[in-house]
Amino acid sequence: MNSVLRAVVACGVTTGLLVGFAGPAAAVPDPAITNSSPAGYYLGGDGRLHSAGPGSTGPVSTAVIGPPGGNVAAVRRSDGGAAVFTIDNSGSLVAGFTSSGGAGMGFVRHPQTGLAPPGGRITAVQGLTGMHVFFPGSNGSIYHAMYTRPGNPYLAPAPAVPPGTVLPSTSVAGFHVSDRFGVVFTDGSGRVRTVSGFVGSGAAGPIAAWTTSSSTPPGMTRPGSPVAAASAGNRVTAFYNGGDGTLWRLPFSGLTPQPAVALSGPGAVPAGAHLAATLAATGQFVVAYVGADGSVRAATDEFGPQPVPWVVSPPGVHVPGGPLSLGYDDNGYLHIGWCGTDRWIWFIWWWLFRKLVPPPSPPGVDPYHELLPVVSMTATRPHFNVGVTLMY
Repeated sequence: MNSVLRAVVACGVTTGLLVGFAGPAAAVPDPAITNSSPAGYYLGGDGRLHSAGPGSTGPVSTAVIGPPGGNVAAVRRSDGGAAVFTIDNSGSLVAGFTSSGGAGMGFVRHPQTGLAPPGGRITAVQGLTGMHVFFPGSNGSIYHAMYTRPGNPYLAPAPAVPPGTVLPSTSVAGFHVSDRFGVVFTDGSGRVRTVSGFVGSGAAGPIAAWTTSSSTPPGMTRPGSPVAAASAGNRVTAFYNGGDGTLWRLPFSGLTPQPAVALSGPGAVPAGAHLAATLAATGQFVVAYVGADGSVRAATDEFGPQPVPWVVSPPGVHVPGGPLSLGYDDNGYLHIGWCGTDRWIWFIWWWLFRKLVPPPSPPGVDPYHELLPVVSMTATRPHFNVGVTLMY
């Protein structure tokens, strides 16, 4: 068994749960056990927040904090702990923070109600100035809040764009560049747009100042269509689903979006499919989604500037276009998590190390990964939203 799996087995996985598609042992290096481990989160059928570890799932909140299957955003804090954000049943922003040792989680609810649809879209990113949270409001604005530490927000939720700009169901994706931060979204005209900001000083104290830019012409995608963004250091890249099912990458130069690049042909991405993305510290990107056959697919520029998405799981492991989330561990292994058709599933992909062997030609299934079904303490359901992060 590869050492990345030994690391998660040490946290409670039984080897009988391991199924899948491990690559040849000689082709996959065996690094030291990782210092970080994947952490997954979702709102269970009981409305409580549940964590998905390598071996099982279980509740981490004693009270209901949102609708079953609602959206969650998970991020690794600068101190190595995890933070999770969601919109509760009253339309308030709720934040959960693991303790410094990683055990247990405390929750803080912002008192303002009706800000957003319960369980609505939400994204979070760790930047230099704090943890930045974005979500579309019931009034068609996009709200931003910032936390500099576990507890009440340093900047309370406030609009980053005017009301009526987006649909309340709009997908949003956060990013950061140095001390700047922002969000990618699709407006009501089908145009992909970005908003970037920084924290300045106002008459009443700290305030976020915003700049909005158009990234594509109108009609490039459907209003509110899913987007994804990833950032590392001074690099940002974003992704969106064109109206014809084409997967597009939107590169950035600093905070300025550049012309979009097609990563697939038409029809590759189901309408409304969720997208998840991340950047390696060395700059390579991964964007993942679930195809029409229920297989997880991913594209990376590790092997060229215009990659074609690979099929990286068998068909039927998820509902077409279903939600998923991903993150890296300290050895560069990519972990993807989702609530599948019958259980939570971890997917481990050692894509950074595949350069040692020729990659398979698309659309063949990539053999250099393993699927790890996880025993759920309570029933998960297909299409439950998830958040994945790495924590110490």
